[in-house]
Amino acid sequence: MNRVRLGVAILLILVLCSCGTAWLVRSETSRLLKQLDTVQQIAETQPEQAKQAFAEFQNQWEKSERRLNLVVWRDKVLQIDVTVSHLAPMQAEDCDELTSELEEVRMWITRLGESEMPFWWNIL
Repeated sequence: MNRVRLGVAILLILVLCSCGTAWLVRSETSRLLKQLDTVQQIAETQPEQAKQAFAEFQNQWEKSERRLNLVVWRDKVLQIDVTVSHLAPMQAEDCDELTSELEEVRMWITRLGESEMPFWWNIL
C-alpha cells in the first residue's frame, strides 16, 4: 500500500514539474514574441528608434535566456542567441534583410515553445 502511494506521489510530482516547465517555456516564448512584434513595428514605422528597440529586445532575451537554460536543451537556446545577435548591429534601413532576420528569430522562438510542451499540454 505504501509503495502505491509513493508511486502515485512520484508520478504527481513528475506531472507537476513537467507542467511547470511547459508553463515557463510558454510564458517566456510568448513574452519574447510580443517584444519581437514591437521591435518590428518600431523598426518599420520609426527607424530612428529602432536601435533602442533592438537593445530592449536583447535585454529581454538575456533575461529569458537565463530562465530557459534551466529547463530546455542548451542547443535550442543557443540557436536563438546566435540569431538575436544578428539583430544587434542591424539598422532599419534595409527592411528586407531586417524582416527576414526577425522572421528567423520568430521561427526559432516558436519552435522552442512548441517543442518543449508535453503532449497533454495542448489538450488542456
